Amino acid sequence: MSTPLHPPVPTPRGVAPGMPDAADALPRLSRRACLGGAALMGVAAVGAWLATPRLQAVTGAPSLDAIVPKAFGDWRVIADATTQVDVAQGVETVLEQPYDQTVMRTYANGQGEQVMLALAWGERQRQDVKVHRPEVCYPAQGFALRRVEAGPPIATEGRARPVPTTELLAEARGGGFEAVRYWIRIGDNYGGDGLGARWYILNEGLAGRIPDGILVRASQRLAQASAAPGSQRLMARFLAELVAAVPAPSRGMLVR
Repeated sequence: MSTPLHPPVPTPRGVAPGMPDAADALPRLSRRACLGGAALMGVAAVGAWLATPRLQAVTGAPSLDAIVPKAFGDWRVIADATTQVDVAQGVETVLEQPYDQTVMRTYANGQGEQVMLALAWGERQRQDVKVHRPEVCYPAQGFALRRVEAGPPIATEGRARPVPTTELLAEARGGGFEAVRYWIRIGDNYGGDGLGARWYILNEGLAGRIPDGILVRASQRLAQASAAPGSQRLMARFLAELVAAVPAPSRGMLVR
């Protein structure tokens, strides 16, 4: 009996007889090579993750109310019905509030002179949410600014160089004046607003850090604008004594 003949398998168009097809022509990667490539990709991904800055914020800050003494030198906290100018503008939403801790007190010395103190600290200072300058807060609450100028730096404990300050004189809507002496610290930078502060916050972010910030403000109600120079000298002494009275481990909240 004869063996049946099978018809020849047709050769695909464009492929010469005897040549391997396209799939066979591709190089075959061994399992070891595949695993090695996957491992290298994983190492590269981990390296990129480690090289990416992680934003670190200040944590574990002490309580301002606890570290700032209620009595120091010749100064004592007194009960005062006078409402201080708020440290906020009064129009911020909850998400726009730059402060995590605030302290508002009035101190008096043995001569009966009174100074109002406002401290406002925020853990995270950002381009769009940061400590407010009194030049903004006072007009927002009905005061007219009569003078704003750089004040003489104040020598304090805990900082080798004197602290840059700003002097402000504001007139109340119902009459009278308020002299203000303040500084704003954002991280290790002083100033608080403008291009310099924004540049500092940007550079800190690129380095993986979110700086904290604080407003340290002293103010005094005056009947006459002519009393402002003497008031400024009094507040400078008050602030220097205040910083010195804060325990050394916590002094960095106020000055650095």
